[in-house]
Parts: sequence; C-alpha cells; structure tokens
Amino acid sequence: MKHFKKISKLVFVTALCSMSLMFAAPSHIMQAHAAVPADTETVSPHADVLRWIYEEREDGLWKRLYNTTRGEWVGDWIYVGPAN
Repeated sequence: MKHFKKISKLVFVTALCSMSLMFAAPSHIMQAHAAVPADTETVSPHADVLRWIYEEREDGLWKRLYNTTRGEWVGDWIYVGPAN
C-alpha cells in the first residue's frame, strides 16, 4: 500500500508539472502582424561589400580597398611589389 501511494503521488506531481508547462508557454499562437506577405520582403546587407582594386604602374603593382556598397575608397594605395 505504501508503494502504491508513493507511485500515485509521483504520477500526480509529474502530471501537474507537465500541465503547468503546457499552459505556461503556448507555442501555437501567432500574432496577425507577424505574418508578412512574400512580395513585400526586402533584402538589406548587414555589412559593406569591400573589394581590392589593383593598378599596374611604372614602379610596380598597387592595390586599394574599395567599398562597393557606399561607392567610396577605403584607405590609401598600398604597394604590392614589382609588376610581372
């Protein structure tokens, strides 16, 4: 009889805990304004796109960083080495 009371108490506590978790966070509810139609989505970059631009001069090869997102140069020209 003690064993039966112990098991029934454990089952009751387990059921109570699982039901409280079930009602505490309903995951099936979605707000109406959260749904966005597919044709209104826009893509915006989170980081600038940077690209190395190379220039061959009389004294050798030079490179400079160019920000293609903003359309501006980043930094100065850097000497790479003699041109082949």
